Amino acid sequence: MAFAVRSTSSISMAKSFAKTSNARLSVVPRASEQEPATPASSTTESAPEKVVSTSAPEEVASNSGYTKPAPPPAPLAASLGDVMNFGGAAPEITNGRLAMVGFVAALGAELSSGESVLRQISDVPTLINITFLLFIAASLIPMFQNKKAEAFGPFTPNAELLNGRAAMIGFAALLAFEATNGAAMV
Repeated sequence: MAFAVRSTSSISMAKSFAKTSNARLSVVPRASEQEPATPASSTTESAPEKVVSTSAPEEVASNSGYTKPAPPPAPLAASLGDVMNFGGAAPEITNGRLAMVGFVAALGAELSSGESVLRQISDVPTLINITFLLFIAASLIPMFQNKKAEAFGPFTPNAELLNGRAAMIGFAALLAFEATNGAAMV
């Protein structure tokens, strides 16, 4: 859609409208469609005809001097210092997850075998270490990618932190109980 504009005030209004409105307008001069001056009837030359048209943002940027705003910067991957610092999320979440797994596994193994936590760890250290490394990697990878924790039904980030804290206290209490009694809890 195009229409001719002859007045310079209309052109400046169109330019200011193009900069402030959502509709992208551009002012494009058409030198080939200039009105011929007739020497007998007119003493002033007519200005070249201008066309105001709606067009795509890329065309507007190239035709009217309008510059498209820069896209927002891509989120940077978090560094190890950002993730593991004292105020970072990784230490508490990772330790909480490991404590939840460790407390449930240690208590379950104690109830089924009657062995203390330290005896269980000494019996199969490789399997326990591999399990811990997998949980650490699974916890840290989303943090390095700056992904936010999302709620999944009753499993919310706050509930995970609370359960992790309770598991850390429970695991420490289990170790303290076994150290003071010198035997497994059962």
